[in-house]
Amino acid sequence: MNRQQEYWELIRELDQAPSALDGTALRAKARAKRRRMGKRWGISLGSAAGVCAAFVLAVNAMPTFALACANVPVLRELAAAVAFSPSLSAAVEHDYVQYIGQSQTFEDTTLTLEYVIADQQQMVVFYRTDGGWPYYSASCKLKDENGTLLFGYSVGSTTSSEDLKTFEIHFKELEEIPQNLTMDVKLWGSAMEGNDQQLDHVFTFQIALDPTKTAPAVEVPVDQWVELGGQRLLVDRLELTPTKTALYLEDDPDNTAWLQSLDFHFIDKDGTVYETIDSSISGTGRAESEGTYTYYLQSLYFVENIQNLTLWLDEAVWLDKDVEPVTVDLTTGSYTGTLPEGVTNLSAERVESERAGTYGVVRVSGKIEHPPLKMEYRDPEGGTHNTGGFSMRDDRADGREYEYLLQNYAWDTAEFDLDFTSVTAQPISIPLH
Repeated sequence: MNRQQEYWELIRELDQAPSALDGTALRAKARAKRRRMGKRWGISLGSAAGVCAAFVLAVNAMPTFALACANVPVLRELAAAVAFSPSLSAAVEHDYVQYIGQSQTFEDTTLTLEYVIADQQQMVVFYRTDGGWPYYSASCKLKDENGTLLFGYSVGSTTSSEDLKTFEIHFKELEEIPQNLTMDVKLWGSAMEGNDQQLDHVFTFQIALDPTKTAPAVEVPVDQWVELGGQRLLVDRLELTPTKTALYLEDDPDNTAWLQSLDFHFIDKDGTVYETIDSSISGTGRAESEGTYTYYLQSLYFVENIQNLTLWLDEAVWLDKDVEPVTVDLTTGSYTGTLPEGVTNLSAERVESERAGTYGVVRVSGKIEHPPLKMEYRDPEGGTHNTGGFSMRDDRADGREYEYLLQNYAWDTAEFDLDFTSVTAQPISIPLH
């Protein structure tokens, strides 16, 4: 019996619920129905999607359900993988999961592609690794059925030790997903989270997508100009798919600042709030500007009446177009330039350590919710460096403190570009009717 036959045999077995689960799915469904003000879920428990959907609902609503299903690995792992994503949970509920069930082995590592959820915005791949390292992350390249390499997408993955892991393929500029794909997958393994090592092997899978489960995007026009912090934005449209919602904005050419980030949410007439970013990507920019004007949120694809929603723009983070960089002096601790709005202090120093050698430290603090400096910086000779990240403390009386390390840095001064200059927190509502 192959893996797919085993899967459907398991589904048929689950039509007869174990005694430990007697009535649990129905109670979970009833509770979910009450939460959603009587909205219909449309689940048939006689189908694979229905079983998975009831399972996801029950896992989110009742921990005892998950415990009772501890010996049902396929559904347990799928439910665990989507439990914290309202978009993927809804996609499972509405039968947008495609079973793959293909395995390949290289040396002591077996890679199995179990499922995909695909639409015109992204593809989420659920995979399993057996043997090898305890932690894995994955990436891939896509080709069409003729073997031609595809472009216009990005791949996101986190290092995980979960039984069922995921990676996401975001189709930013790929206009149409071919029905037949070749997926070249690479794995990175590690003994602990971080310090990944790439396996010297490419796992190649032939994937045939079911067009009935690859949903086309639904566009919702908005076409409304708003003003935030003295800057004008056109809220152009929404694009809905089963895995996420895309919000498309345009800026006024006369604006004096680029939009760096935008916090927003939707709320329906019953008070249900949609505000989850449940993808590894939250926004994208464009080649002709420094701003970010496309944003992603949880999927509204299955909302029964999208016109009943109101879009709320909560907070906009801006970067002045004519902003000058800040130069810090590691010997005096001083700086030149103008700091972002809300920043009250910047200090810099050079540190000598027997263990870490010589490095620089730049600390920026104030009533700020966003990192003030970009991670890339320049030395006086024009060379570029990268801090690789920053640390943040939230226990200071004057707000937050962000700390940037300049490893193995031999110069006395460093030049940083600002990550933002001002923040607008004046919520604006936009009805979608």
